[in-house]
Amino acid sequence: MRIKITKNLVLHTQIQEMTSVPEALFPEGEYLANLTPEGKIELMNTKKIKARFSFSQFREKVSLGEFVVVES
Repeated sequence: MRIKITKNLVLHTQIQEMTSVPEALFPEGEYLANLTPEGKIELMNTKKIKARFSFSQFREKVSLGEFVVVES
């Protein structure tokens, strides 16, 4: 799935090795998003830095206009 972020966002993230990183900047633009085995939506900033959302958190971002689903 491809997601467009409509404004710069600072999101809580994880590094690939599952280490928590306090925050990372996700500049306005398009990003690849995947569904994880845990049922979360994972938005990738780089190959190593990822932000994860539950469906309700993701739906809230879409309803606020912060995320736009470009391709599913």
